[in-house]
Amino acid sequence: MKQFFTFILAFLFASNAFAQVNRDAFDQQRQKMREQYEQKKNQMQRQYDDARKKAEAEYAAFRKKANEEYAEAVKKAWQQMGVQPAVPKPKEPEPPRPPAPVPDKEPTTDPLPQGEVEPLPEVKPPVPAPPIPEPEPEVPVMRFSLYGTGCSVHADAGQLRFKLASVDENGAAAAWQTLSQEKYDGLLHDCLALRDRLHLGDWGYLCLLQSATEQLLGSGSNEAVLLQMYLLTQSGYRVRLAKADGRFVLLVPFSHTVYNYSYVPIDGLKHYLLRPGKGGSVQVCKVAFPREQVANILLAELPALEHNMQPGRTFSAKRFGTMRAEVSVDKSLVDFMNDYPLSGAWECYARTGLSENVKSTLYPALRSQIEGKSKKKAALMLLDFVQSAFAYATDQEQFGYERPLFGDESFHYPKNDCEDRSILYSILVRDLLGLDAVLVNWPGHLATAVAFPEEVEGDYFTIDGRRYTVCDPTYIGASIGETMPQFKKVEAKLIKL
Repeated sequence: MKQFFTFILAFLFASNAFAQVNRDAFDQQRQKMREQYEQKKNQMQRQYDDARKKAEAEYAAFRKKANEEYAEAVKKAWQQMGVQPAVPKPKEPEPPRPPAPVPDKEPTTDPLPQGEVEPLPEVKPPVPAPPIPEPEPEVPVMRFSLYGTGCSVHADAGQLRFKLASVDENGAAAAWQTLSQEKYDGLLHDCLALRDRLHLGDWGYLCLLQSATEQLLGSGSNEAVLLQMYLLTQSGYRVRLAKADGRFVLLVPFSHTVYNYSYVPIDGLKHYLLRPGKGGSVQVCKVAFPREQVANILLAELPALEHNMQPGRTFSAKRFGTMRAEVSVDKSLVDFMNDYPLSGAWECYARTGLSENVKSTLYPALRSQIEGKSKKKAALMLLDFVQSAFAYATDQEQFGYERPLFGDESFHYPKNDCEDRSILYSILVRDLLGLDAVLVNWPGHLATAVAFPEEVEGDYFTIDGRRYTVCDPTYIGASIGETMPQFKKVEAKLIKL
């Protein structure tokens, strides 16, 4: 027995010794792997830092040469050019509100006449930010506000403020040389960072630069306009400088036609005056800055502004009374949307979608009612919600001018019309049902058509071999597949989303 216990103790001792050897080997291996990881990480960081520094140095050299050449070119005589009056948003008469269809009426299944099919738009992110070095942390911070959102940039007001000697070619050239100094790089870097962090898009970036420069140099000042021009060119945007009545003004082209802004045609592009104006003429410096890109009017996503939530409103459907939701809208976002340039790009409004704030209360309420339903039944319930939960008014009746609403705005303003309802319905069926939809543009009327996975009766269009069945959010009481009688034989333009 004694020998047995001696054997057991020897075995345990040997096992512990073996385990300790294994632990030591494992610890050594783990330490070696950590060291290798740190070495690899440091090597990759050095490579990244070297590449970043190289890119910054190359871009700095490019900017230095480009700005020197631009300053010289600005001195030359500017060209007198006529300003074209602003194009108003087309006034299209709204169709009469038809009576509700007979409840038991079966929709006919007819192919509808169709014309042009607009391709799916490419929603690009803003112009890529160039490699601008980060500002030194000890540089003072300037604070300003954008749609109620607090913003800050590294900008020493004492160093960055400047005064134009004259509002002419020589004054602009001298100021450009001042602005080309490295001390303005921190402001440029931080403005680009804010654009991307707040998801402002190209138009929002223009608004940001106006707010920042006017905080620094005075509201509406020529110096602020010239600094905006400088920051836009350094950010990669196409922009032209003009002057009229002793004031500088920016001319900015966009990817789509913009309404209610007068413009100057340059090289086949409408360059819009970012100030009120009805015509006349301006002197334009037509010099192009290298690597410039046209600003995109389409939004890749909604801005991430500080919230200013309004009291909630209740929206209820009539036919399916359980379709009910209380929705609160962010006033900061609505103010941004209200200032957004009106364009003929319906897809801008439909593809932007709803804000997360609206989705957070609207979508759970709607999902709880359509869960387990067929796609057709769920789409019909959503159709009734958009048809009956909102009061109707034309743009002229509500605003006095033509303007489509972003999705969130339909939950903010008292009423909406056919285009607003079609935009909203197209968002709901895509988000909640995962179905493809198109906007149907008849003269004076906008509706939607949806591609269902199952066979669905009703009027339809065919796109790329797929059937898109009419769903009209303004045809009050109409079911899926029912078209307003006055449009049954009218050719429609279809807009992919």
